[in-house]
Amino acid sequence: MAGVQSLFKWVVKYVLAWLLAPFLMMSSTLAFVLSIVRTPAILSYRVRKTPPAVLQNSALGTHEYARVGASQLRLHYVASSEDRDKPLMVCLHGFPEFWYSFRHQLKAFGKDYRVLAVDMRGFGDSDKPQAAVEYKVDKMAGDIVDLIEALGYTSCTLVANDGGAVIAGQVATDRPDLVEKLVLMNGPVSLSAVATYARSHPKQMLKFWYSFLAKLPYLPEMYLGFNDFKRFDAIFRSKKMGCRNKDAFTDEDLEAYKYAFSQPGALTAVVNFYRANGSKGGAEPITAIRCPSLMIWGDQDGVLDTDLAKEIAGRVQGMKLEIIEGASHFVQQDFPDTVNRLMTEFLNKP
Repeated sequence: MAGVQSLFKWVVKYVLAWLLAPFLMMSSTLAFVLSIVRTPAILSYRVRKTPPAVLQNSALGTHEYARVGASQLRLHYVASSEDRDKPLMVCLHGFPEFWYSFRHQLKAFGKDYRVLAVDMRGFGDSDKPQAAVEYKVDKMAGDIVDLIEALGYTSCTLVANDGGAVIAGQVATDRPDLVEKLVLMNGPVSLSAVATYARSHPKQMLKFWYSFLAKLPYLPEMYLGFNDFKRFDAIFRSKKMGCRNKDAFTDEDLEAYKYAFSQPGALTAVVNFYRANGSKGGAEPITAIRCPSLMIWGDQDGVLDTDLAKEIAGRVQGMKLEIIEGASHFVQQDFPDTVNRLMTEFLNKP
């Protein structure tokens, strides 16, 4: 009898989650539309013409570009040094982010690695294809493979946060010869891993209400940009989602993000990743990853359950899981010293 009651409760939670996620999307959309009706001026945002000083800090590295793939797509990245004798470390940001999210790692690992903090296609100063289909996981992963090879390397340490972890997981699956070690932070190794987990965890499904919003035309871009990117304040500084360390994300850091996403086509590129990739994702790559891997996870993530990290780590052969208590989704910015220490310990192991 107890088993039947438990099953019934789970079914109720699951059904409610499926019903509530679209409801949250609709209620948020309605509130957004009403705010525009009341104050039309908040729909606009200021296009920043000049990069803020923090993005031009030479201590982080040099800004470089590479043409990759048959389409000769231009990728921008910041390199910690020009020393090509050092082993390569490639860092992939999440969404909505760009190379600057790995500013602390550029400094910390530049002595021993040639660290590249990459703007993936559609982000930062990289090219921004207009069609949503251009943001499929396999295309974005292909860019990273092409970049590594275009720069003359045969292997790298791959580091990624949030949606960048999905791209890194695909690279490690498609080209295991290129990835010596894999470090993921508060991000799933594949979209299908998240979809599988969410189907049996209604709470996680409910957190993905924004994925319904992303499927709509125009509104998601307006939602992110309205009131001069006020939404970015909530993403990176709110109690629910933002950095827990109040000194981790300064006014200058926030302005750097607003500069990057005020550029033409930048907001659409963010949303196009969600438009291009369905909830099921691609082929399940979890069990195909064979390189040494580390998952670092802030347990105060407002989007992804900590149990998701445990499930992924349990299914990837040899993956080590390190949970940082009190850290947010943006763990490498929130607790950079702890993250860098854990990375160093992992990377120094033979």
